[in-house]
Parts: sequence; structure tokens; C-alpha cells
Amino acid sequence: MSRFDLQATCEWHPQAATGSVAARTARLAQLLGIANRPKPPMIAEKLQSADCGSYVEEKYSLDVGDGVEAPMYILVPKTEPPYTPILAFHGHDPSVQYILGHYPDEDTAKINYSNHHNNYAQALAEAGYLVCAVEQRGMGERLTAQTNEAAPRSCRHLAFSYMMQGRTLLGDRCWDGICAVNYLQTRADVCPDILGCTGHSGGGTTALFLTALDPRIMVSVVSGYFCAYHVSILGMPHCECNYVPGLLTLGDIGEIAALIAPRPLCLVNGAKDPIFPAHGAVAQFPIVENAYEKCGHAEACQLFFHAGEHAYHMPTALDWFERWLTPQQ
Repeated sequence: MSRFDLQATCEWHPQAATGSVAARTARLAQLLGIANRPKPPMIAEKLQSADCGSYVEEKYSLDVGDGVEAPMYILVPKTEPPYTPILAFHGHDPSVQYILGHYPDEDTAKINYSNHHNNYAQALAEAGYLVCAVEQRGMGERLTAQTNEAAPRSCRHLAFSYMMQGRTLLGDRCWDGICAVNYLQTRADVCPDILGCTGHSGGGTTALFLTALDPRIMVSVVSGYFCAYHVSILGMPHCECNYVPGLLTLGDIGEIAALIAPRPLCLVNGAKDPIFPAHGAVAQFPIVENAYEKCGHAEACQLFFHAGEHAYHMPTALDWFERWLTPQQ
């Protein structure tokens, strides 16, 4: 790198965090490329249904506008409604199927069940929540013709294609989440005015930004993503879907997460995570704490480290949702 290049380790400067929460949230939507986008009709066509023991897994085709339909799964408990709904976003897995508990072989299943708690949509449904999982753009059934051969993803192709249109891949993933929330609110079997959200890694990215954008999400658990940008996605190679042009003019990740206050937010990281290092999370968390303290809800935010690496932690997520995501909230 020459001395004339922009340093890859550059950090955001605190003076950028100006304006009201509403103004900064509006700016975030603009940076993501989804501001003032016309709302699509709330149409979801049911395609199939499968009995999964304690719940029923339903697959839908969700209209997200622009002639695009997204695969969406609704896991409906076999208990009496109304149900407490949770949006769950998968990470850079081959598809949404991994968080639904569907794996190609026993070895893959063993790893995802025992070591990573990666079947979190399935586990939340078994705990009695109605879970909505949308397949993220660039993975699974949403691959494009340009796919990275090393991994079944089209993030690079889509990220740059959207940038050429003044859009972002992360923004469109959040948009799909907004459309899913619109649909959930039409269901008679869910508790009104209550909604949780969670995700790990790339799913944690979508969960964090979507929760900041959409006040209808009341409680959020973000796993494997919260970390200072200069330590994580600017400090080492990461997928192209992590990058939003101009984002650092709004703030670092602490300022993004602070937009969620005072809604309960649990940030979960692995103490040994090599791609979202723990010290980067620790450095940014005081910004979030300060926002919650100013709102008078210091107890509603938490940074939790499990002993592992880059993995979800189901016990922490279940405890947080049980504590905060109730119809009485």
C-alpha cells in the first residue's frame, strides 16, 4: 500500500453522529438504498406444508416488489394461538434450510446442532414461538447465474449489481424483512404489536440493521456481527454484502445499534471469534450502553460472550426472548 492510499484501518470520527434518532434512521435507509421505496402488496402464496413434530413448517412465496418473490418459511407451533412471532435470518449458509434444521448429511447436522446452535429457527419454534424465516438474497433458491464456486453464494454479483442501481444488497435483504413483517401483521394467529428478530453472522447483520430501521421489531438478538468496523469488515477480508457506501458518515456499528434504544437488544459474540474479534465488540459497546442509559433503560441492552468461536448461542437467545418478548410488554 502506498502512502497515498486510503488506509484500510481508518476509523470513524465521533463528530459524524449528529441529528435526531429519526433523522439518522432516515439517513440509514437512504444509504441502504430503500428510502421512499413503494410498498409492495402484502401477498404471500402458501406452497407447501410439513409436519415437524411440535410445529408445522409452511413454505410461502412472498411478494417483495419489483416482480421478485422470496421463499419464506413460517414455523407454526401446535399449541393454541395467538403466537409470539420472531423473524430469524440465516447467515452465509448454503441456504435458509440450515436454521430450519435441514442438513444434507448426518455429519453436517451434528456440527450445526451441537457446536454452533445453527438450527435456531427450529429451536425457537420448538420453544413455542411462531418463526418466520426468509431466504436471503444471493443464497439457496435465490442464487444468480454468477455464483462463487468456492461457496454457493451470489453475494458479490448482487452487491455490485445493486450498487450500480443506487441500491445495496444489505438494504434489499432488510427490505425483504420489512415485507415479511408486513405479512406477519396480517395473520390472525400472532400476537399484535409484538415481534422479535434474530440472526447470526450475515443474518445478524440483517437483524441489526432491520431492527434499527423498523420500530415494529420490539426485541432483537444479534449474533456474530457486532464489532468495530475497522477491526472486522475493514480489518480483514469479508463478504461483499457487508459493505454499504457512505455508512461511516453515519457512524460505526455502535451508532447503528444505538438507534435501536430503548428496545431490548442482546448482542452475542464468541470470545474466540476470529472474524469479529471480541475486543472490537468491547470497544463499541459503551456507545450502545450510553444510548440506553439516556433513555432510562440501561438494563435493556446486553453484550454477551460465549466461550466459542463464530457461533450462535441458543441459551442466551432463549433467555433474552423469554425475559423481554411477552404479550404484556
